[in-house]
Amino acid sequence: LLSDTDNQYIFTDSRYFDDISAKLPDYSIQDIRDFHVFIKQKGYDSIGVESTLSHADAESIKEDGVRELYYINDRYERARAVKTPEEIENIIAAQAITDKTFTDVLSILKEGMTETELAGTLESLLFVNGAEDLSVTSIVAFDENSAIPHAVRSEKKLQNGSIITLDFGAKYHNYCSDMTRTIFFGTPDPYRKSIYEKVLTAQEMAISIAFSGITAKECDTIARKYFSEYNLDSYFIHTLGHGVGIDIHEYPRLAQNSDAVMADNMVVTIEPGLYFPNEFGVRIEDMIIFNKSGTINLTKSPKNIIII
Repeated sequence: LLSDTDNQYIFTDSRYFDDISAKLPDYSIQDIRDFHVFIKQKGYDSIGVESTLSHADAESIKEDGVRELYYINDRYERARAVKTPEEIENIIAAQAITDKTFTDVLSILKEGMTETELAGTLESLLFVNGAEDLSVTSIVAFDENSAIPHAVRSEKKLQNGSIITLDFGAKYHNYCSDMTRTIFFGTPDPYRKSIYEKVLTAQEMAISIAFSGITAKECDTIARKYFSEYNLDSYFIHTLGHGVGIDIHEYPRLAQNSDAVMADNMVVTIEPGLYFPNEFGVRIEDMIIFNKSGTINLTKSPKNIIII
């Protein structure tokens, strides 16, 4: 996206010209292949970029004569955080696909299957159920691997008494869903069951106090404070949640160091977790929409303790 005194320009792959022209008729649509020629012809002195721009791409833009690249993430991310009705519809559709896939996965769990096998089946089901892409690389983790928040799937096998973490989502019309569920394959021992119940309570508490106007820090604090009552806060090793939209991780971060204020039609995850190294972990994640009267939970999958 570039602009000057006369026009606003969007550069994209030619495959998307018709779609973008219909949605943004006031913009001049340009072929991305002509980007560098365009920059040289216009003689821009400075350009705003996202922090995700690669070093190589930044250098190539400077070679076109641009003297300064400045980051626009703050303005850009805050604007994207509040979703339009159409964006919300797409996120709801993506989550419906994810919910349906979770139901399907519960019916195919069997002893001896590996994390890799289950991940492959889960991701195939997302596409069968209507996903246009994966919103995130799926996390499938058994037993001690579930104690790693971003576990990488392995050949570890599911066995009676296992605990399973599934963190996955779909993309629909380029918008993401994100959900985590923890499942018990066989009856859990009382301690693991109590940890699950505490994580669920922390999540429900955080959702119940959420409304437009609350800060990200306040959301995170309610779950963290609850865990501290049981001396478990040191096992909550990540933030409470994050925004979701075109990207799986967007502004705002629901964190202790965040000054973000929740606004109507922000979509965020609420995902407390407790992780015990080399033993097990429990995480439960839903997506919610903020409004002045509270929140709407977009995640319909059951989260009371699930035992297969």
